[in-house]
Amino acid sequence: MPINIPTHNINSSYSINIEKISHENSYDFNTIHKHNYFEILFFEKGGGYQLIDFDKVPIKDNSCYIVKPKQIHLLKRSSEADGLLIQFTQETLSTDSFSFLKSFTKSEVVFEQDSILSHSFFSQLHNILSIQKSKSFFYKEKTVHLLSSLLYTLEEQNIKLKNKKLHALTIDFIYLVEEHISRLSVAEYAEKLHISTKKLTQIIKSELNSTPLKYIHAILILNIKRDLAFKQLTHKEIAYNYNFDSPSNFSIFVKKHTGLTPTQLQKQLIQQ
Repeated sequence: MPINIPTHNINSSYSINIEKISHENSYDFNTIHKHNYFEILFFEKGGGYQLIDFDKVPIKDNSCYIVKPKQIHLLKRSSEADGLLIQFTQETLSTDSFSFLKSFTKSEVVFEQDSILSHSFFSQLHNILSIQKSKSFFYKEKTVHLLSSLLYTLEEQNIKLKNKKLHALTIDFIYLVEEHISRLSVAEYAEKLHISTKKLTQIIKSELNSTPLKYIHAILILNIKRDLAFKQLTHKEIAYNYNFDSPSNFSIFVKKHTGLTPTQLQKQLIQQ
């Protein structure tokens, strides 16, 4: 039987959509869900919180937050909280230049409580909206161009805040972990990267303040949490999908890393 995970698609004929955050949504954003698109939320007025990959992020005035494809999202905003959001897909434009859009970067908060930046981005969003409504001959192309400009401005802000560029081998390792998760050993990752296990460990400790194995386990736990939150798979199926040799070893792993059994963890996740 196919698994119907609540993953929502973008509502636009050419994959760029701008709405008021308070608009009437086609799905219940108050329950845990996922998108297959990027969503950047610009709050003029804050209040409430978001859950982004199980991190609780308070919503503040004149602030910007990003939700990436596959991330768990839940929006619990107060009634007065509002602003604009923009949605777009990976296929809309090349996102290679934007580090804050990468799946491995922790950039849920792009900026907070900055009225000058907020005003600038609202002006850009209204400009995009105006062009969309005009339906001019090149309105789609112009919209993509303006979106790219907006993203470059956000990237500049991200660089100012983070000011750290990851080693190319670290990025390659991160992508490999996302691709294989629990199916390769640390030695096999090192082999794919054409470096020694010792060198890989040195790089990951320096760049991510973690060992390769701890990083792999952290990504594995995140993906297990995502699966448990949706209740679409049995614990046995999740264990099999992540290459555990038995449900009992799966339970031991989850308990070791979260302090809870899979059943207890699932109950906690769906009550957030």
